[in-house]
Amino acid sequence: IVGKPPFDSQTQQDTIRLIRTNDLSFPSHTSSHARDLISQLIRRNPLDRMPLNEVIQHEWIIENANIKAIDENYEKINKSTSINQKNETTTLTSQYSFWLYRNEKIESLNVFIRPVISTDIYDLKVLFSDCSLFQRASVDFSMYYFAFRPKHSYVITSKHGLLAHASIKQWNFNNHLRSSILMLGLVYVRPDYRKFGIGELLTNYVLKIKSEEVSCIHANILTQHLPFYIRYGFQASFSLVGLVGKLGEFYNLTNVIEEDVTIQQYELSDILDIATYDSHIYPTYRIHYFEQLREHIYSIAGYVARSTKTNTILGYIILNFSQEFIKCGPLYADNINIALMLLKQCATDYDGTMLLTLPEDNRLAIKMFESKHFKQTNILHRVYTGSENIFHGKVFEHIWAVTDDWLSLI
Repeated sequence: IVGKPPFDSQTQQDTIRLIRTNDLSFPSHTSSHARDLISQLIRRNPLDRMPLNEVIQHEWIIENANIKAIDENYEKINKSTSINQKNETTTLTSQYSFWLYRNEKIESLNVFIRPVISTDIYDLKVLFSDCSLFQRASVDFSMYYFAFRPKHSYVITSKHGLLAHASIKQWNFNNHLRSSILMLGLVYVRPDYRKFGIGELLTNYVLKIKSEEVSCIHANILTQHLPFYIRYGFQASFSLVGLVGKLGEFYNLTNVIEEDVTIQQYELSDILDIATYDSHIYPTYRIHYFEQLREHIYSIAGYVARSTKTNTILGYIILNFSQEFIKCGPLYADNINIALMLLKQCATDYDGTMLLTLPEDNRLAIKMFESKHFKQTNILHRVYTGSENIFHGKVFEHIWAVTDDWLSLI
Protein backbone atom coordinates (compact mmCIF):
# COMPACT_ATOMS: atom_id res chain seq x y z
CA ILE A 1 0.00 0.00 0.00
CA VAL A 2 2.71 2.47 1.00
CA GLY A 3 5.65 1.26 -1.11
CA LYS A 4 9.28 0.64 -0.18
CA PRO A 5 11.13 2.40 2.67
CA PRO A 6 12.38 4.94 3.47
CA PHE A 7 8.96 6.60 3.89
CA ASP A 8 9.96 10.23 3.49
CA SER A 9 6.84 11.82 2.05
CA GLN A 10 4.08 13.16 4.27
CA THR A 11 1.50 11.16 2.29
CA GLN A 12 3.31 7.89 3.03
CA GLN A 13 3.64 8.71 6.71
CA ASP A 14 -0.04 9.67 6.94
CA THR A 15 -1.04 6.40 5.24
CA ILE A 16 1.07 4.37 7.68
CA ARG A 17 -0.56 6.17 10.60
CA LEU A 18 -4.03 5.39 9.23
CA ILE A 19 -3.13 1.72 8.79
CA ARG A 20 -1.80 1.48 12.34
CA THR A 21 -4.95 3.06 13.78
CA ASN A 22 -7.29 1.09 11.49
CA ASP A 23 -8.60 4.39 10.07
CA LEU A 24 -7.70 3.73 6.44
CA SER A 25 -10.63 4.80 4.25
CA PHE A 26 -11.83 3.12 1.07
CA PRO A 27 -12.99 4.53 -2.29
CA SER A 28 -16.77 4.76 -2.58
CA HIS A 29 -16.93 2.03 -5.23
CA THR A 30 -15.23 -0.57 -2.97
CA SER A 31 -17.65 -3.37 -2.11
CA SER A 32 -18.43 -4.26 1.50
CA HIS A 33 -16.86 -7.71 1.05
CA ALA A 34 -13.64 -6.18 -0.27
CA ARG A 35 -13.53 -3.70 2.62
CA ASP A 36 -13.99 -6.53 5.09
CA LEU A 37 -11.20 -8.61 3.53
CA ILE A 38 -8.70 -5.73 3.41
CA SER A 39 -9.47 -4.53 6.94
CA GLN A 40 -8.79 -8.04 8.27
CA LEU A 41 -5.49 -8.32 6.40
CA ILE A 42 -3.81 -5.01 7.33
CA ARG A 43 -4.18 -5.20 11.09
CA ARG A 44 -1.05 -4.15 12.88
CA ASN A 45 -0.71 -7.29 15.00
CA PRO A 46 0.08 -10.25 12.68
CA LEU A 47 -1.81 -12.61 15.01
CA ASP A 48 -5.00 -10.61 14.41
CA ARG A 49 -4.80 -10.94 10.63
CA MET A 50 -6.97 -13.41 8.73
CA PRO A 51 -5.07 -16.68 8.05
CA LEU A 52 -4.56 -17.83 4.47
CA ASN A 53 -7.00 -20.74 4.65
CA GLU A 54 -9.77 -18.27 5.59
CA VAL A 55 -8.69 -15.76 2.94
CA ILE A 56 -9.23 -18.20 0.08
CA GLN A 57 -12.69 -19.00 1.47
CA HIS A 58 -13.67 -15.34 1.86
CA GLU A 59 -16.83 -14.25 0.03
CA TRP A 60 -15.01 -11.62 -2.05
CA ILE A 61 -12.48 -14.23 -3.29
CA ILE A 62 -15.23 -16.73 -4.09
CA GLU A 63 -17.23 -14.09 -5.98
CA ASN A 64 -14.35 -12.66 -8.01
CA ALA A 65 -11.75 -15.41 -8.53
CA ASN A 66 -12.63 -16.97 -11.89
CA ILE A 67 -10.19 -19.86 -12.25
CA LYS A 68 -11.22 -20.51 -15.84
CA ALA A 69 -10.54 -16.89 -16.79
CA ILE A 70 -7.13 -17.07 -15.12
CA ASP A 71 -6.26 -20.20 -17.09
CA GLU A 72 -7.36 -18.56 -20.35
CA ASN A 73 -5.25 -15.47 -19.65
CA TYR A 74 -2.27 -17.65 -18.80
CA GLU A 75 -2.62 -19.49 -22.11
CA LYS A 76 -2.66 -16.16 -23.99
CA ILE A 77 0.50 -15.04 -22.20
CA ASN A 78 2.15 -18.41 -22.73
CA LYS A 79 1.43 -18.39 -26.47
CA SER A 80 2.91 -14.92 -26.87
CA THR A 81 6.05 -15.76 -24.91
CA SER A 82 9.11 -15.70 -27.15
CA ILE A 83 11.20 -18.83 -27.66
CA ASN A 84 14.18 -17.12 -26.00
CA GLN A 85 12.13 -16.37 -22.88
CA LYS A 86 10.91 -19.97 -22.75
CA ASN A 87 14.48 -21.26 -23.11
CA GLU A 88 15.62 -18.91 -20.34
CA THR A 89 12.86 -20.21 -18.06
CA THR A 90 13.94 -23.77 -18.81
CA THR A 91 17.54 -22.87 -17.97
CA LEU A 92 16.64 -21.28 -14.65
CA THR A 93 14.70 -24.27 -13.29
CA SER A 94 16.33 -27.65 -13.93
CA GLN A 95 15.71 -31.10 -12.50
CA TYR A 96 18.38 -33.67 -11.63
CA SER A 97 18.32 -37.16 -10.11
CA PHE A 98 20.81 -38.80 -7.75
CA TRP A 99 21.24 -42.34 -6.48
CA LEU A 100 22.12 -42.19 -2.79
CA TYR A 101 23.66 -45.05 -0.82
CA ARG A 102 22.80 -44.36 2.78
CA ASN A 103 22.14 -46.56 5.81
CA GLU A 104 23.07 -49.67 3.77
CA LYS A 105 20.38 -49.06 1.16
CA ILE A 106 20.01 -47.21 -2.12
CA GLU A 107 17.45 -44.43 -2.51
CA SER A 108 16.71 -42.01 -5.33
CA LEU A 109 16.71 -38.23 -4.86
CA ASN A 110 15.09 -35.80 -7.29
CA VAL A 111 16.36 -32.25 -6.90
CA PHE A 112 15.47 -28.95 -8.56
CA ILE A 113 17.73 -25.95 -9.14
CA ARG A 114 15.85 -22.65 -9.21
CA PRO A 115 16.39 -18.97 -8.38
CA VAL A 116 15.93 -17.83 -4.77
CA ILE A 117 12.56 -16.21 -4.03
CA SER A 118 11.66 -13.94 -1.11
CA THR A 119 9.92 -16.72 0.82
CA ASP A 120 13.21 -18.68 0.90
CA ILE A 121 14.97 -16.19 3.19
CA TYR A 122 13.89 -17.78 6.49
CA ASP A 123 14.73 -21.29 5.22
CA LEU A 124 18.13 -20.03 4.06
CA LYS A 125 18.85 -18.64 7.50
CA VAL A 126 18.05 -22.06 8.98
CA LEU A 127 20.22 -23.73 6.32
CA PHE A 128 23.15 -21.45 7.12
CA SER A 129 22.84 -22.04 10.88
CA ASP A 130 25.38 -24.89 10.53
CA CYS A 131 27.74 -22.90 8.30
CA SER A 132 31.05 -22.41 10.10
CA LEU A 133 31.60 -19.00 8.48
CA PHE A 134 28.47 -17.68 10.17
CA GLN A 135 29.13 -19.52 13.44
CA ARG A 136 32.65 -18.08 13.70
CA ALA A 137 31.34 -14.58 13.00
CA SER A 138 33.21 -14.32 9.71
CA VAL A 139 30.10 -12.66 8.34
CA ASP A 140 26.65 -11.73 9.56
CA PHE A 141 23.68 -13.31 7.76
CA SER A 142 21.45 -10.24 7.81
CA MET A 143 24.20 -8.14 6.24
CA TYR A 144 24.86 -10.71 3.55
CA TYR A 145 21.23 -11.05 2.54
CA PHE A 146 19.48 -7.83 3.48
CA ALA A 147 22.08 -5.09 3.06
CA PHE A 148 24.07 -5.87 -0.10
CA ARG A 149 22.21 -8.83 -1.47
CA PRO A 150 23.82 -11.01 -4.16
CA LYS A 151 22.62 -10.24 -7.68
CA HIS A 152 21.72 -13.83 -8.63
CA SER A 153 21.10 -16.56 -6.05
CA TYR A 154 20.10 -20.18 -6.66
CA VAL A 155 19.05 -23.06 -4.44
CA ILE A 156 18.78 -26.83 -4.78
CA THR A 157 15.49 -28.10 -3.36
CA SER A 158 13.94 -31.54 -2.88
CA LYS A 159 11.19 -33.12 -0.82
CA HIS A 160 13.62 -32.72 2.10
CA GLY A 161 13.66 -28.92 1.73
CA LEU A 162 16.61 -26.69 0.80
CA LEU A 163 19.80 -28.68 0.27
CA ALA A 164 22.24 -26.10 -1.11
CA HIS A 165 22.69 -22.45 -2.10
CA ALA A 166 24.96 -20.51 -4.46
CA SER A 167 25.11 -16.95 -5.77
CA ILE A 168 26.94 -15.10 -8.51
CA LYS A 169 27.46 -11.45 -9.45
CA GLN A 170 28.79 -9.71 -12.54
CA TRP A 171 31.30 -6.87 -12.35
CA ASN A 172 31.97 -4.41 -15.16
CA PHE A 173 35.26 -2.60 -15.65
CA ASN A 174 35.38 1.02 -16.71
CA ASN A 175 38.26 0.10 -19.00
CA HIS A 176 36.54 -0.99 -22.22
CA LEU A 177 39.55 -3.04 -23.23
CA ARG A 178 38.74 -5.46 -20.43
CA SER A 179 35.68 -7.66 -20.34
CA SER A 180 33.37 -8.18 -17.39
CA ILE A 181 34.16 -10.69 -14.68
CA LEU A 182 31.93 -12.94 -12.59
CA MET A 183 32.26 -13.16 -8.81
CA LEU A 184 31.08 -16.47 -7.38
CA GLY A 185 29.22 -15.97 -4.10
CA LEU A 186 28.31 -18.07 -1.09
CA VAL A 187 28.16 -21.77 -2.02
CA TYR A 188 26.91 -23.92 0.85
CA VAL A 189 25.57 -27.50 1.02
CA ARG A 190 23.67 -29.08 3.88
CA PRO A 191 26.11 -31.29 5.86
CA ASP A 192 24.16 -34.55 5.37
CA TYR A 193 24.16 -34.14 1.56
CA ARG A 194 27.77 -33.13 0.94
CA LYS A 195 29.15 -36.47 -0.24
CA PHE A 196 26.76 -36.84 -3.19
CA GLY A 197 28.21 -34.17 -5.50
CA ILE A 198 25.42 -31.63 -4.98
CA GLY A 199 27.84 -28.78 -4.27
CA GLU A 200 29.82 -29.57 -7.42
CA LEU A 201 26.59 -29.72 -9.44
CA LEU A 202 25.36 -26.34 -8.18
CA THR A 203 28.74 -24.65 -8.58
CA ASN A 204 29.00 -25.78 -12.20
CA TYR A 205 25.39 -24.74 -12.77
CA VAL A 206 25.82 -21.12 -11.64
CA LEU A 207 29.15 -20.81 -13.45
CA LYS A 208 27.43 -21.74 -16.71
CA ILE A 209 24.69 -19.12 -16.29
CA LYS A 210 26.84 -16.38 -17.86
CA SER A 211 30.17 -18.09 -18.48
CA GLU A 212 29.53 -18.21 -22.24
CA GLU A 213 29.83 -14.41 -22.41
CA VAL A 214 32.29 -13.88 -19.50
CA SER A 215 35.49 -15.90 -19.34
CA CYS A 216 37.00 -14.38 -16.19
CA ILE A 217 35.54 -15.80 -12.96
CA HIS A 218 36.74 -14.98 -9.42
CA ALA A 219 35.98 -16.68 -6.11
CA ASN A 220 37.21 -16.57 -2.52
CA ILE A 221 37.43 -20.10 -1.15
CA LEU A 222 38.39 -21.99 1.98
CA THR A 223 41.66 -23.93 1.94
CA GLN A 224 39.98 -27.35 1.83
CA HIS A 225 38.21 -26.47 -1.44
CA LEU A 226 41.36 -25.48 -3.36
CA PRO A 227 41.73 -28.90 -5.09
CA PHE A 228 38.20 -28.66 -6.53
CA TYR A 229 38.77 -25.26 -8.12
CA ILE A 230 42.28 -26.07 -9.35
CA ARG A 231 40.83 -29.18 -11.00
CA TYR A 232 38.44 -26.92 -12.92
CA GLY A 233 41.18 -24.65 -14.21
CA PHE A 234 41.26 -21.92 -11.54
CA GLN A 235 44.55 -20.29 -10.53
CA ALA A 236 45.52 -18.87 -7.13
CA SER A 237 45.86 -15.09 -6.80
CA PHE A 238 46.17 -13.95 -3.14
CA SER A 239 44.81 -14.75 0.33
CA LEU A 240 42.46 -12.95 2.72
CA VAL A 241 42.39 -13.07 6.53
CA GLY A 242 39.17 -12.66 8.51
CA LEU A 243 39.28 -10.90 11.90
CA VAL A 244 36.74 -10.14 14.64
CA GLY A 245 37.08 -7.85 17.66
CA LYS A 246 35.72 -4.83 19.53
CA LEU A 247 35.54 -1.50 17.71
CA GLY A 248 35.87 0.26 21.08
CA GLU A 249 39.54 -0.81 21.24
CA PHE A 250 40.31 2.13 18.94
CA TYR A 251 38.63 4.75 21.12
CA ASN A 252 41.58 5.72 23.33
CA LEU A 253 44.37 6.18 20.80
CA THR A 254 47.16 8.50 21.91
CA ASN A 255 49.79 8.05 19.20
CA VAL A 256 47.72 9.38 16.28
CA ILE A 257 49.05 12.44 14.45
CA GLU A 258 46.06 14.55 13.41
CA GLU A 259 47.91 17.48 11.82
CA ASP A 260 47.03 18.34 8.19
CA VAL A 261 44.22 15.75 8.15
CA THR A 262 40.51 16.29 8.68
CA ILE A 263 37.94 13.52 9.18
CA GLN A 264 34.51 14.20 7.68
CA GLN A 265 31.34 12.16 7.72
CA TYR A 266 30.65 10.27 4.50
CA GLU A 267 28.16 12.19 2.36
CA LEU A 268 26.56 11.32 -0.96
CA SER A 269 28.42 14.26 -2.49
CA ASP A 270 31.69 12.39 -1.78
CA ILE A 271 30.84 9.52 -4.15
CA LEU A 272 32.79 10.70 -7.19
CA ASP A 273 35.93 11.64 -5.22
CA ILE A 274 35.86 8.36 -3.27
CA ALA A 275 35.35 6.26 -6.41
CA THR A 276 38.30 8.01 -8.06
CA TYR A 277 40.50 7.39 -5.01
CA ASP A 278 39.25 3.80 -4.81
CA SER A 279 40.17 3.09 -8.45
CA HIS A 280 43.86 3.69 -7.70
CA ILE A 281 43.75 0.84 -5.16
CA TYR A 282 41.09 -1.52 -6.49
CA PRO A 283 41.24 -2.76 -10.12
CA THR A 284 37.73 -1.52 -10.96
CA TYR A 285 36.11 1.91 -10.97
CA ARG A 286 33.31 1.01 -8.56
CA ILE A 287 31.04 3.99 -8.94
CA HIS A 288 28.03 1.64 -8.94
CA TYR A 289 29.01 0.30 -5.51
CA PHE A 290 29.06 3.77 -3.99
CA GLU A 291 25.80 4.68 -5.68
CA GLN A 292 24.31 1.53 -4.17
CA LEU A 293 25.08 2.95 -0.74
CA ARG A 294 22.39 5.57 -1.40
CA GLU A 295 19.76 2.86 -0.93
CA HIS A 296 21.26 1.73 2.39
CA ILE A 297 22.11 5.07 3.99
CA TYR A 298 20.05 4.09 7.06
CA SER A 299 22.18 0.96 7.71
CA ILE A 300 25.66 2.24 6.90
CA ALA A 301 27.99 4.95 8.12
CA GLY A 302 31.24 6.22 6.72
CA TYR A 303 34.04 8.71 7.17
CA VAL A 304 36.44 10.34 4.73
CA ALA A 305 39.96 11.55 5.52
CA ARG A 306 41.00 14.63 3.52
CA SER A 307 44.10 16.77 3.42
CA THR A 308 43.49 20.16 5.04
CA LYS A 309 45.86 21.73 2.50
CA THR A 310 44.71 20.21 -0.81
CA ASN A 311 41.32 18.69 0.15
CA THR A 312 42.38 15.46 -1.59
CA ILE A 313 41.19 12.14 -0.15
CA LEU A 314 43.76 10.27 1.94
CA GLY A 315 41.48 7.39 2.94
CA TYR A 316 37.91 6.39 3.74
CA ILE A 317 35.95 3.83 5.73
CA ILE A 318 32.46 2.34 5.39
CA LEU A 319 30.67 0.59 8.28
CA ASN A 320 27.68 -1.68 7.69
CA PHE A 321 25.38 -2.43 10.65
CA SER A 322 23.17 -5.30 11.75
CA GLN A 323 21.65 -6.15 15.12
CA GLU A 324 24.68 -8.24 16.10
CA PHE A 325 27.72 -6.96 14.24
CA ILE A 326 29.46 -4.04 12.59
CA LYS A 327 31.05 -4.96 9.26
CA CYS A 328 34.09 -2.85 8.44
CA GLY A 329 34.93 -2.43 4.78
CA PRO A 330 36.14 -0.91 2.67
CA LEU A 331 38.87 0.73 4.76
CA TYR A 332 41.46 2.15 2.40
CA ALA A 333 44.11 4.55 3.68
CA ASP A 334 47.47 5.93 2.56
CA ASN A 335 49.18 4.87 5.80
CA ILE A 336 48.59 3.44 9.27
CA ASN A 337 48.09 6.88 10.82
CA ILE A 338 45.16 7.64 8.48
CA ALA A 339 43.68 4.19 9.10
CA LEU A 340 43.87 4.69 12.88
CA MET A 341 42.28 8.14 12.65
CA LEU A 342 39.33 6.72 10.71
CA LEU A 343 38.89 3.83 13.16
CA LYS A 344 39.14 6.20 16.13
CA GLN A 345 36.36 8.35 14.68
CA CYS A 346 34.21 5.23 14.19
CA ALA A 347 34.85 4.14 17.79
CA THR A 348 33.89 7.62 19.01
CA ASP A 349 30.44 7.34 17.41
CA TYR A 350 29.77 3.57 17.56
CA ASP A 351 30.59 0.50 19.62
CA GLY A 352 30.15 -3.22 19.15
CA THR A 353 31.70 -6.37 17.70
CA MET A 354 33.34 -5.62 14.36
CA LEU A 355 34.06 -8.01 11.48
CA LEU A 356 36.61 -7.33 8.77
CA THR A 357 38.64 -9.08 6.09
CA LEU A 358 41.97 -7.91 4.67
CA PRO A 359 44.71 -9.18 2.34
CA GLU A 360 47.27 -11.43 4.02
CA ASP A 361 50.06 -9.45 2.32
CA ASN A 362 49.29 -6.38 4.46
CA ARG A 363 51.18 -7.66 7.51
CA LEU A 364 51.20 -4.21 9.11
CA ALA A 365 47.39 -4.11 9.11
CA ILE A 366 47.12 -7.60 10.61
CA LYS A 367 49.55 -6.68 13.39
CA MET A 368 47.63 -3.45 14.06
CA PHE A 369 44.31 -5.27 14.55
CA GLU A 370 45.89 -8.10 16.54
CA SER A 371 47.44 -5.51 18.87
CA LYS A 372 43.84 -4.44 19.60
CA HIS A 373 42.91 -8.04 20.53
CA PHE A 374 41.22 -8.92 17.23
CA LYS A 375 41.07 -12.69 16.63
CA GLN A 376 41.53 -14.47 13.32
CA THR A 377 38.47 -16.31 11.98
CA ASN A 378 39.16 -17.72 8.51
CA ILE A 379 41.73 -17.71 5.72
CA LEU A 380 40.24 -17.39 2.25
CA HIS A 381 42.07 -17.78 -1.06
CA ARG A 382 41.25 -15.74 -4.16
CA VAL A 383 41.20 -17.90 -7.29
CA TYR A 384 40.37 -16.91 -10.85
CA THR A 385 40.00 -18.15 -14.41
CA GLY A 386 41.03 -16.36 -17.57
CA SER A 387 44.30 -15.15 -19.01
CA GLU A 388 44.65 -12.04 -16.84
CA ASN A 389 45.01 -11.77 -13.07
CA ILE A 390 43.50 -8.34 -12.41
CA PHE A 391 45.34 -8.15 -9.07
CA HIS A 392 48.79 -8.87 -10.52
CA GLY A 393 51.26 -6.26 -9.32
CA LYS A 394 48.73 -4.73 -6.92
CA VAL A 395 50.19 -3.37 -3.69
CA PHE A 396 47.94 -4.20 -0.75
CA GLU A 397 49.55 -1.81 1.76
CA HIS A 398 46.69 0.72 1.37
CA ILE A 399 43.99 -1.91 1.98
CA TRP A 400 43.12 -2.26 5.68
CA ALA A 401 39.72 -3.92 5.17
CA VAL A 402 37.92 -5.06 2.04
CA THR A 403 34.27 -4.82 1.14
CA ASP A 404 31.97 -7.83 0.88
CA ASP A 405 32.22 -8.03 -2.89
CA TRP A 406 35.70 -9.40 -2.29
CA LEU A 407 34.27 -11.92 0.14
CA SER A 408 32.49 -14.71 -1.73
CA LEU A 409 32.42 -17.01 1.30
CA ILE A 410 32.74 -20.31 -0.48
